[in-house]
This record gives sequence, structure tokens and C-alpha cells, in this order.
Amino acid sequence: MSNFQAEIKHRYLVVPINMNAKCKKICFWEDGKLVWDFDAHVDFLTPHFYTYVNIKHLIGRTLTLTSLPETDICFNFADSIPEKGYYGEELRPFVHFSAKIGWINDPNGLVYSNGVYHMFFQHNPADSSWGNMTWGHAVSRDLVHWRELESALLPDADGTMFSGSGIVDENNVSGLKSGEYDPILLYYTAAGGNSAISSKKPFTQCLAYSPDGGKSFVKYSKNPIISHIEGGNRDPKIVWCAELSRYILALYLDRSDYKLFSSKDLIHFEPFQTIRLKGESECPDIYPLEVKNESGVRKWVMSGASDRYIVGDFKDGVFTPVQEVEQYFYGHRTSYASQTFSNTGKRRVRVAWNVLHAPDMVFENQMGIPTEAKLFKISNLYRLSTTPVKEFEGLRISSAIYSTGDTNNFKIPLDKSAYDIEITAPESCPDFCISFFGYDFFVKPSDNTFSYSDIKLPLSYTGGEIDIRIISDVLGCEIYINRGLIYTLAPGTADYGLKYLNIKPLRDSEAPSVNLRVHKLKGIWENEQNTERQ
Repeated sequence: MSNFQAEIKHRYLVVPINMNAKCKKICFWEDGKLVWDFDAHVDFLTPHFYTYVNIKHLIGRTLTLTSLPETDICFNFADSIPEKGYYGEELRPFVHFSAKIGWINDPNGLVYSNGVYHMFFQHNPADSSWGNMTWGHAVSRDLVHWRELESALLPDADGTMFSGSGIVDENNVSGLKSGEYDPILLYYTAAGGNSAISSKKPFTQCLAYSPDGGKSFVKYSKNPIISHIEGGNRDPKIVWCAELSRYILALYLDRSDYKLFSSKDLIHFEPFQTIRLKGESECPDIYPLEVKNESGVRKWVMSGASDRYIVGDFKDGVFTPVQEVEQYFYGHRTSYASQTFSNTGKRRVRVAWNVLHAPDMVFENQMGIPTEAKLFKISNLYRLSTTPVKEFEGLRISSAIYSTGDTNNFKIPLDKSAYDIEITAPESCPDFCISFFGYDFFVKPSDNTFSYSDIKLPLSYTGGEIDIRIISDVLGCEIYINRGLIYTLAPGTADYGLKYLNIKPLRDSEAPSVNLRVHKLKGIWENEQNTERQ
């Protein structure tokens, strides 16, 4: 049947997916009026996997479902997503968060409340491509083990749910508190025009809040809180600014321009400054950091989606940069849209989206390892540093220490697992190559570079001992250099058949003197019995 009629009694629509099929728009009609829609690579004849689209907001209504382009449709329904069959897939990351089902991108609304880290994220629950933007939701008590919950924000007539941020309203300045919990406020972009039901609507900034500690979220009845300004204005970032005695909200406008707003009550916002971040777009983050090697000095960091950032102060009611734009991440767009948690005190915890392809899987992409951000003054420049949070070391199940000595072919075997590899060498060390699982990393103290594929980046800003940390997982390697002052993410599906970690001199160089600490890691998924998949 080309049309499918059903009384909606269940929370989920079970959707058969084949990513090789043509993408189809599934429309929900009530008395001839479009009430909801989503896009997916639906295939009723030869599905490769099934997804579960949340339709709880439609329960109790009798609707007609159609497909564009037209195909015979007959959906099933469910009240829950199966527990079994996930997190042990061939390409599932061992130690990085990924959604049980579907595409993920930008981290959103990162907030710590009542002992729980809440991580929201851009999520397509319908298939493993971009679209149908929803706010997925996962929680953790240690920033390492995550439990995925039901979606927090679903698309509506104002648009799909684009990126944003969160904050705990501890003083109830919004007046939205209605119980024992301080409300958690989420600021998001309603991306009009990205669904049939929101056709011709503009991008606006909206608010949702949780009265029950993050168990459920209610969209504010007087949305939008910021009307359309220009272009694809989006991605609101909220933070308290002690210097202004106000909350400030950073919003991407268009090109490389961002606008700052201020608010006393977290509901009404007034614009006060436009900032240009050269070479940047999207996903602003803004936050204060104590300078680690400059006693008593605090600066503000503002960044865009590609990890270019400026450092400055709030003076005389405006943000004043103290230096030009600097670059933190090096590489192609494999790490993107980083955001920091709110409500974590002086500790600034940061998460980025890892843009890493998982071919033919029910999921796509992963989140980066949560890191702690710090700021240092080096050669008259303020530089950002990030390193994995201390909690991550709890995943280490075995550790070994090695030294290459004077051999030209150092080699040790590795298992089919994730690894945390720490490498140090003297500043005068001859150039060398690190190889394992199909990756080749070239370390050249001779010209102060680290490279792989067509990516080249600095090896050090500070001089002294060479310091490299590589966290290897199924879909790529996160690499922290010079104690986290330099960062890159090398993509690629790990070839576990190439199981030896090799360190060799480059060309006719002398044998390098390299020290290693190799930590094997256990997986983060509760229902995965071990880290070695057969």
C-alpha cells in the first residue's frame, strides 16, 4: 500500500533502512493536514538494519503516512528500543561515545547537574546520514561511561533542532523552577526550512527547560527568545560573565561574524557586540580560564567550530581581544564543533565531534574523548591546551614501559583493542616513524614537525623533550602533542591485522632513543564483555 493509516499507540516507529536506497520523505497527515515528517533511506524490501523514530508526541492520533517518492509502506511500532545487538558491532568505537543508532554530530547543551554530566548532541535517529536534527541525550557520572537516554528535543513546526548549549539556573532568575530541582535550561536553534512542516520558517533561537533534573524537557511557551537576525544565524552558547554581572550568549551570524548578547534573567537578551573570528564559522564557545603559568590572571577564550580561537578580557562592557586568532586543531575536518561543559567550577571540560566514517554501520561518527582545557602563556602568546580528563585513565587494564634503545627496528605486538600510548624522546632525537594498525606517523625533531598522510603540524611550541600521546580506537587516533598544546585527529579504520607497533628511523637517520608507555584500554559499553572482538 502506498498510503499507510494507523492509530498511534506506541512511542517508536520501526523504520527499515538501507543506506544504498534512495532517501524518502515520510509524511504524517491528519485530516489532510501535514503534522510531522522525517527523511530516511527507507527500504521495506531489502533493509540492512532498523531504526526507531520517536513519535511519542503523536500518540493518540489517527494518521495517514505517505512517502515521497512514492513507495508501498507498512510500518511496525514499538514501545522501546531493543537492548541487545548493539555496542559490539565490528566498527563500534571501544572508548569513544557513539549513539546506539543513527548519525551524530555537534555536542550540545553540555551541563553538569546533581552529580551527573549531561551530554546532548545533534542526532538523526532515522538513519546513519545527516538529517532530522534532534537533540540526543546521554548521561555519565565519570565522563567515560555513558548511558544514552530518550531524545531530549524533537523537531517541530518551527524547524529541526540545531545546535546550542545549556546552563543550570541555580538562582532561578528565569522563574522556571517548579519543584525541588534547579531548572536545566537548553538554548537551541529552531532551523526552519529543514523539514516540510517548517517550510519557509527562518532560523530562530529558542529555549527548553527541565523541571525534574534532566529527566524531561519542556519547550518554552514564548519561543523564540531571539528572532531571526541574518543568514543561518545559529548555535547559541550561554555562560555567566562575572565581569559584566550578566549572562552572555554568543551566537553565530554569518560569514565569520558572531554576536554577543547579555541577559539578567536567561530569557530576555540584548545584543551588545559583534565579533569577527577570521576563518571561522558556526558553533561558538566562550568561557574563562585561569592562566596556569601566570599567577592571578584570568582570560576569556572564544572559539568557533574549527577550533580557531581568540583570547581576551571583558572590559568596559565589551570583549577585548589581547592577541590575534590562533589555531588549536590541525588537520582536515575530523574534529569539529567543540563545546565545554557548564557548572563544573574552575575545571573546564571540553568535548568535540569526531567526524569519522563507519561504513555500513547502524551508527555514524563519534564524540571525542572529554578533555580538560587549560591556558598557558608561551612566548608572549596565550595558548590553549587540552588533555584527556583524569577519569579516562581508569580504562587502563594493562600497562607496559619500553625503551627503543639503539635498535633500528623496535617492534611490540598489540591486541585488537583501544590503546593509550605515551611517547617521549629527547629534543635532539633523530627523525623517526611510529607505525601500527595501518597508521604511519612521522616525527621530525629536525624541522619541528609531526605529520601523517597530507597533514603537517608543529611538534612543539616550547622546545625541550618531545611529548606525544596517541589514543587509538577503531575509527581513528586522537593525538595530543607538546602536553596538549597541539592536537590532531587522524582518521582511518584500524587494520588490526597489522598488529605490531613499530618505531623506525627515517631514511638513513641514526636509531632514535624513544621511551613508551603503552596502556591497553577496556571498552566503555556496559554490555560488552571484553575489549577484544572476534
